[in-house]
Amino acid sequence: MTYTRHEPMALLTVQEAARMLHVSDDTVRRQIKEGDLEAVRIGTTPQGRPRYRIPSAAVEEKLGQSTLKAPSALERLQEAFSTLTEEQQETLIAQAVQWARSQSPAEQTRDRKPEPTKAELEKRFAGRLKARKQAS
Repeated sequence: MTYTRHEPMALLTVQEAARMLHVSDDTVRRQIKEGDLEAVRIGTTPQGRPRYRIPSAAVEEKLGQSTLKAPSALERLQEAFSTLTEEQQETLIAQAVQWARSQSPAEQTRDRKPEPTKAELEKRFAGRLKARKQAS
């Protein structure tokens, strides 16, 4: 008699599945109730709420479906970038770097007034300094 060895199924909690799918726990529970996400009911919590375990394959399938519907920004950028020549790519990268530098907060700090000197601070707060010395 031959025995077939079965690998255990990787099961996720509702919270783990929600984290992977970037949705709330309640959304995962709703998808389970509506039949959109495969799950195994393993009992109930002390408060009477159903406890589920979701096969990781079901979550991966759900993730695969969502990427088919809407490609990520990176994928869209890679696709658009692939149609350009090397020269066009280098020009575009140079323009993007230049734009990013113009938007950085470091550029804005150049317009700030310089830090006041010790003499300017003493002049500005002379009244307070005298009051402190008299209080001591």
